[in-house]
Amino acid sequence: MRSILKVSAALSATATLVLVAGCGGAAEPGADHKPKASKSKKPAASAPPRKSYDPPQKFDAKGAPLPQAAVGDSISLGGTIRKPLPLALHGATAYVAAADSLQAIDTGTGKATSTVRPRHKSTARKDAETHAPVLTQDGRQALVPFLVEFPGKGTTPSRAGIELDAVDTTTGKAAWTLDLDDLPSWAAQPATRARVVATTKSTAVISVGNGEMGATYGVDLDSPKTTWHDDKVAAAAVIGDTAVATTSKDSVRQQVIGLDLNHDGKRSWSKLDGYELTVRPAGPHLVAITGSDYNSGDSIGVLLKPDGSKAADITGDSSSLTCHYDDASVTVCQTEEPRTLALDATTGKQLWSLPKKGGNRVAPTVTAAWHGVVYGTTSNGPVALDAKTGADRSTSPGAAPVAVNEYTGVALDQAEHRTLIAHPATG
Repeated sequence: MRSILKVSAALSATATLVLVAGCGGAAEPGADHKPKASKSKKPAASAPPRKSYDPPQKFDAKGAPLPQAAVGDSISLGGTIRKPLPLALHGATAYVAAADSLQAIDTGTGKATSTVRPRHKSTARKDAETHAPVLTQDGRQALVPFLVEFPGKGTTPSRAGIELDAVDTTTGKAAWTLDLDDLPSWAAQPATRARVVATTKSTAVISVGNGEMGATYGVDLDSPKTTWHDDKVAAAAVIGDTAVATTSKDSVRQQVIGLDLNHDGKRSWSKLDGYELTVRPAGPHLVAITGSDYNSGDSIGVLLKPDGSKAADITGDSSSLTCHYDDASVTVCQTEEPRTLALDATTGKQLWSLPKKGGNRVAPTVTAAWHGVVYGTTSNGPVALDAKTGADRSTSPGAAPVAVNEYTGVALDQAEHRTLIAHPATG
């Protein structure tokens, strides 16, 4: 494996990144822009500290609109969220990824506090599919990969690659950057996209794909450097120390495979035999698989554990199976029927489901889950449920967030469903 790595430390961040902190206008490559000092001698009044609630069950109906970049290409023409948003919450900040930037947004004001751009020329289209930045497990850094062009030198031509940027969540500045320039030749195509799939304590898993082909890279976060790659598959989730992907057996038949992160991405297991298989995250220990069985054509809807064994079988119409992990102990899944069920996030054991036969409660449309609370909507409006029991905890939470933490619930605006609003947690 040929891998040429170039790491830029935090001490040289101003030479490798464009950091824009509340400044307008075009930025020179490699420049570090700072706001002009105020001529007023009167000190600026500091904003009062934000109140936090863990978990929040009520939100201020009013809030701060987030920049349109926070929506990305996730909103359908009908005004519904059709794919994960390109944002991640940490404290009172929303980190928003675009094809050529990472913005830190104050969720109290909706204003950007810093913008990080790659030091190399971006090759991604402005309308390219974007994915959420991923936080390291200690929350100290936000990771985002940029598709870039590494310049040629002498007789060596320019080449496509990935610049992985780690942004310090305290300062908003670069902690380090890492260049991956050993991508397959197909990665130079405009349709290529890259994302950080997930992080473990010491590893980040980077996935690259163009809809037909894919590759996966393991990055040691302590070095940082790439330690392995698989140029045949694009990982879609990480559970335990296993990256999960689909691989093609022929033009139609697929299997789900596990890549062992502790052994340089070696393929440790393969499961199922189907077609149109899709892998979706369902927490740190479970992954949701949907598709069709190759022999029978029956619908597949299962949750797998890190060793590839089956944790749960989701019966019924599982083609649109989606799951939300509450960052504690519960995974909540939903099918198109609609049916909502909560599972133990480690074992897959079912805790509750809605609707119940003979009961008078309907299944909510789940939007998010966090620290023991499930957020969603019914025909009656937003609702918050207890993640372990399914009981209503708040029938008027003020918002149905699609992203939530102790300070903020981010939800679609109720008028046009085109803008994201950061609603302060109030209880």
